[in-house]
Amino acid sequence: MPRPLIATTLASFMGLLLVVPAAAQAPSNPAETCRKDAKFREQDFTLGSWDVYTGDKKTDEVTMTLILNDCAIEEHWTKKDGHPTGNGIGLFNYSALLGSWGYTWATDNGAATSFRGNLVKPGEMLYVTEKPLAGGKVRLRHWTLSLMADGTIRELATGTEDGGKTWTTDYDLKWVRRK
Repeated sequence: MPRPLIATTLASFMGLLLVVPAAAQAPSNPAETCRKDAKFREQDFTLGSWDVYTGDKKTDEVTMTLILNDCAIEEHWTKKDGHPTGNGIGLFNYSALLGSWGYTWATDNGAATSFRGNLVKPGEMLYVTEKPLAGGKVRLRHWTLSLMADGTIRELATGTEDGGKTWTTDYDLKWVRRK
């Protein structure tokens, strides 16, 4: 066998050695990728249909549904306290590229925002966003979804405009699973 042919054959064989292990690690069914990856399952505790309470008053309803081969969670929020607007849609998704969760929110009154988040502990997600303010200030907002011992979810939003020295509560909601 001439030398150039041996070199070409050897290079091709070495290339195959690099490709075969990668192919062996790829999921046999790409649709199963998110279903089987624990990172994509971290927020599954929020799935289902919920009545939302501010104090003792039911104000909203929320439905959380897996979509896109279970790679994302779609949120539908409906106001129930007489407000004609404030209904919204959210999308939660884990990004392997960024190593964190993302959340994008849009409403029927033009409000929109996005957050980055991570699992604090099983059953508790923390999302963070920043809102630019006048004079170059920034409002840092923490937003948590926490599974409580009684099966409800606490949705708590707090914010600071002084770099974390003082925090105020934006809202504190309780989600109760609909039967």
